[in-house]
Amino acid sequence: MVWWVILIAIGAGALGQFLDTVAGMGFGAFSGSIMLAGGVTPAVVVATVNLAKVGSGMASALSHLRFGNVERSWVLPLAVPAVAGGVLAGLVLTHLPVEASRFLVPVLLLGVGFFILRRFLTGAATVPPVAGGSDDVALAPGRLARIRLTIADAPDSAKLGVVGFSAGVLNGMSGAFGPIATSSVILLKGGHPRHAIGTVNFVEFFVAFATAATVISQIKWSGFGWALPVALMAGSFLTAPLGAYLARHMPARVIGVMVGAALVGLNLWTIARAVL
Repeated sequence: MVWWVILIAIGAGALGQFLDTVAGMGFGAFSGSIMLAGGVTPAVVVATVNLAKVGSGMASALSHLRFGNVERSWVLPLAVPAVAGGVLAGLVLTHLPVEASRFLVPVLLLGVGFFILRRFLTGAATVPPVAGGSDDVALAPGRLARIRLTIADAPDSAKLGVVGFSAGVLNGMSGAFGPIATSSVILLKGGHPRHAIGTVNFVEFFVAFATAATVISQIKWSGFGWALPVALMAGSFLTAPLGAYLARHMPARVIGVMVGAALVGLNLWTIARAVL
């Protein structure tokens, strides 16, 4: 393996962990975007990011479990579809032509960047409640209103399953899980955010393991070995203390906008390289 790939992985881990520490999200999306921009193939990027998340995620998952941040009744409805989505997406990614995946993966990460920008620019922490049987609903609701009512009446386990599967698919295609899963669970379940954060972190460990195993089983991993995920984790150790310090002194919105803008810029450049 050439030395510059290792250096890219170290830098990606350092920047990704720094932004994730101060903003609470973005490690997989940002480190994956840097490696893609550096020329690493999408399948190797997804395998590397997920292996790094397995290594760092175990301690996080156990810590959240110990401190009561994991809502156990949410775990299976969220985890089973998320693992299925990650495995399915990992299989699809490894069977796509490299040219197609070099375009598709940054497009997905670009969407994550816009999602993060919207969240931090608007400051929206909740969504308007879906009307149901009140004066807001006409006696003969239209198609859109009926769809909203159907979604609102669905069991919570089904809603968690949709969130889990969607986040798992995104993780299997790009390495990004938390931005979609955490935000969606907070909006869906309400209550203290620590339960959503803790449960998603706990579930993400299993999703990352399943996704990494799936992708590695389908590609020639021997050409890369374990050096890339180790380099990614090594880089994350370099900046985690600085990120934790700045998290206490910088507004979350500023950091969130920085993460979103950086993701958009990096992936627009990667898409342009893939197209031109």
